[in-house]
Amino acid sequence: MKKTSYALALACLGLGLNAQAQDQRATPAGTTPLKGRQCATMESLAAQMAADPTMAIRRAAIEAQTQNFTANPTANRTSAVVTIPVVVHVLYNTTAQNISDAQIQSQIDVLNQDYSKTNADYTKTPSAFAGLVANVGVQFVLAKQTPTGAATTGIERKSTTTTSWGTNDAMKKASTGGLDAWNSAKYLNLWVCNLSGGVLGYAQFPGGAAATDGVVILSSAFGKGGSSSAPFNLGRTATHEVGHWLNLNHIWGDDGTACTGTDNVSDTPNQADENYGTPSYPNPSCSNTSDMFMNYMDYVDDAAMYMFSTGQSSRMNALFATGGARVGLLTSVGGQAPSGGGGGTVTYCASKGTSVAYEYIDYVGLGSIARTSGADAGYYNGTASSTSLAAGSAQTISFSAGFAGTAYSEYFKVYIDYNQNGVFTDAGELVVNAAASSAATTRTGSFTVPTTAKNGATRMRVVMSDASATTSCGSYSYGETEDYTVNITGGTAKVTASASRLGGSAEYGVYPNPATDLLNVVVPADRMGNAMSVQVYDVRGTEMKNIRLEGSQLNVASLAKGVYMLTISNGDQVSHQRFVKQ
Repeated sequence: MKKTSYALALACLGLGLNAQAQDQRATPAGTTPLKGRQCATMESLAAQMAADPTMAIRRAAIEAQTQNFTANPTANRTSAVVTIPVVVHVLYNTTAQNISDAQIQSQIDVLNQDYSKTNADYTKTPSAFAGLVANVGVQFVLAKQTPTGAATTGIERKSTTTTSWGTNDAMKKASTGGLDAWNSAKYLNLWVCNLSGGVLGYAQFPGGAAATDGVVILSSAFGKGGSSSAPFNLGRTATHEVGHWLNLNHIWGDDGTACTGTDNVSDTPNQADENYGTPSYPNPSCSNTSDMFMNYMDYVDDAAMYMFSTGQSSRMNALFATGGARVGLLTSVGGQAPSGGGGGTVTYCASKGTSVAYEYIDYVGLGSIARTSGADAGYYNGTASSTSLAAGSAQTISFSAGFAGTAYSEYFKVYIDYNQNGVFTDAGELVVNAAASSAATTRTGSFTVPTTAKNGATRMRVVMSDASATTSCGSYSYGETEDYTVNITGGTAKVTASASRLGGSAEYGVYPNPATDLLNVVVPADRMGNAMSVQVYDVRGTEMKNIRLEGSQLNVASLAKGVYMLTISNGDQVSHQRFVKQ
């Protein structure tokens, strides 16, 4: 909905302050959230503008650049996909609030679908609006390296005594009990916590303070299915709030029911007010044929929203054009693994217990790793904790089981990915295979680190299960898995792609990474001369048909900017290498 009014900042300030006053009298902290969607983004904007008068100037400049971009198609950026690194800060007071890695990944998947028009339900759009459904051309990936260059899963977790959080940004600062934002010019910060007052989430518009830039989502409204609660269980709260972070307004223009507000988008119908629940089409207001209530920027339930419009897409893309407020994301390396390997990012299989009410790992100790814990919903990502292991050294790892009642017989298996190839099935990588015991005491296992182990950080996985057949991957019934990082020293030096060129490497690799025009494929010395085929896929799993291997090189000049997966096959082995086209 676009009106002639250009006083958005002033309107937001006045309306937001009223709404904030109402929120202070809303549902008390700790009670059940309201059934209708509640977004506190406009209230947050009003508070920021009241505290910082210069923000209105910055917002006006961003709006002017946006209007210039959308009015001049020849100035629009190319159709290249923008890939945004994401860091998820999880703050939890209860086990339920400590959402799983799988739940977090489900949210990333939903964002990628909704912002690329690959969500299955966009086909429900009424014919009157079907031609306006947009592929925004923005994708999201969990961060692979921190602002300081260290490897990361893109997930931070912190146990807190705070039972619920307001909308004053306290969760965004370690000094107030939260977790600090990463460089907001290079990452999208998502905070997941228990919000009070029935609020599902809120975002910071471009132009706000860097230290608080990002999106906050209620724990039970984050991700798809799993631990999320209906009717906000399809991940659309994050889709809505990230829309604000990418400079979209509410579709009705936040004007009450006056039909005089604006969302500064020309192809969304003028709409009187927000819609709730699951409306039926047509649903007219303000003399329109129907509100575009299925738009992500309305207030309907998750199942009833499934589109951005072409005009909204242009508005978001303005942020990545010359002079755009979020153009720094184009040069972020946060979504790339730290340099210094054979190319490609190692991804490990999932492993998780599904029946988690009775037994769990309550202690793991190895070197500087010493973690005492309760139940972690079947899986704990402890890769932020690490210890150093010298190649050839003898080691002893300690572990114990915890029980919520009767003690059961539990098997423990410990794996270390010594060759850093992303699997635990290679010879010697099952380092401890402890027999069943129902003792709730600390047990130990001994192993010797091979002299052939690769130097550098790698994954250690501890699996506790009541079944001896449980392996390093997949879901199993009773038990828990925990992952940690071990740093191998004094072992086999890594052969980097740039040093090895096309010979001498023990594994496939690619370089340079990021690539501009040509991507070289590193072939292990023992596989030189073997027939080899390659396929390139984008983040949605679509094969790039026009990319062919010529000798040992791929010409990737025609690819849009973004993250891709290269699959290399030599007939009896398949390798997956992730690379970035810049």
